[in-house]
Amino acid sequence: MKIESAIDFFIHPVHFENPNVLRRARLFVRACLLTSFFSSSYIWMSVIFGYERGVYLMLFNVIGFLLLPLYAKTKVSIVLLGNVYVLIGAVAIVILTYYSGGVWSAIYPWIISIPVLALLVVNKSSGIIWGAISFLAMLWFGYKAYIGVELPVEYNPELRVEWYISVLPGLLLIVLFIAFVFESIQAKALEVLERNNKELKEQKETILLQSIELEKVVGEKDNIIRVLAHDLKSPLSNIQSLAKFINQDIDLEQKKLFVQLIERSSVNAQNLVNRVLEMDAAGQSDLNIQLVPVNTVSIIRNIIQPIKEGAKAKNIVLLFEDHTENALCDLDEIYLTLILENLISNAIKFSPENKKIHVVSTNEDNMLVISVIDEGPGIVEEDVNMLFKKFTKLRSRPTAGESSAGLGLSLVKRYVEMMGGRVWYEDAKTGGANFRVAFQLSPSKVID
Repeated sequence: MKIESAIDFFIHPVHFENPNVLRRARLFVRACLLTSFFSSSYIWMSVIFGYERGVYLMLFNVIGFLLLPLYAKTKVSIVLLGNVYVLIGAVAIVILTYYSGGVWSAIYPWIISIPVLALLVVNKSSGIIWGAISFLAMLWFGYKAYIGVELPVEYNPELRVEWYISVLPGLLLIVLFIAFVFESIQAKALEVLERNNKELKEQKETILLQSIELEKVVGEKDNIIRVLAHDLKSPLSNIQSLAKFINQDIDLEQKKLFVQLIERSSVNAQNLVNRVLEMDAAGQSDLNIQLVPVNTVSIIRNIIQPIKEGAKAKNIVLLFEDHTENALCDLDEIYLTLILENLISNAIKFSPENKKIHVVSTNEDNMLVISVIDEGPGIVEEDVNMLFKKFTKLRSRPTAGESSAGLGLSLVKRYVEMMGGRVWYEDAKTGGANFRVAFQLSPSKVID
């Protein structure tokens, strides 16, 4: 890590913006420092072998390779600097080869290193160009040897064997060192890539989970809207029906009663809206049920009164029979109201004109049982198992063209079960439908 920090010292911040450029810049700096080290060792070798020109050229190389990394601290292109690096090495190799015997020199094979360094340090295009230049240089030296031109030998010829033994292995060493550095950088780049891929995969998984959660939230919001729209139908319908009756020629007392019923239906609607908004604000996925002891008979009477007026449009008589002696149950008044409004509204909706609907409350085995019995066509056997499923369309149809979303009975079942009750269907003895709801009676059971 310290070595990498030292290398990064020579690199301008602009080169950090592109990972590929940064990788090339780091490789360039390392190559310059390594070749400078090798060139410095060949200064002493040139002194030993009496190769004065080699001393100056290697000194030129050392200084050049040490200065080049400083230019990486500027905005100068790394590709340009890399080619200057190769040029410095190429000039030194060709001149040393020429003045040490041409093709018969131990330095002659070093020409091969020129395109190799260009490929490793710069890029493939530079490798090809320097390869072509090196190939031409080797052909030129070969041609000189072929026509018998003897090039000068400026080192001590008596040390020819030692010269070969010392110079040739250096070619292998410098190429190996550069290759190892290149491989190390590639390995680190692959590690970074693998780490980035892992992070990307984790981010994709996080996004997928967030997407699923978002779809769930959107689904819950849609469900809230559907439920609210459905449950507001009954109180709004009651208000509409009662408003029509007020405009008719009725006595003042009757009008006062209708106004009270309209006010009560409005309060029910407002309470329902407030409850749903509270649930949404709290981020709850379910309903905010508040169980308190309630007088079920009183609630049933309050529900039936406005609905009874609306039923007159189909000349349907709504009757209530109580056999519980003012039973008490721990229930949520808002949702009990919705349950009974749904069941009674359905009974009216699916009943022909001039019929009766009976709402009966009884005490059965310490349970309050409320039955809504109509004189309509009833439920066909094939539909019974689908009654309380969401968006179910039954074979029976409303008798006066009323709308049916197939949501009401599923909401009834949900509300009932959330208050610890049970809802089911029976065929009525009159041939119509009998929907029954049962709740546990409170310990006190009745109101005095």
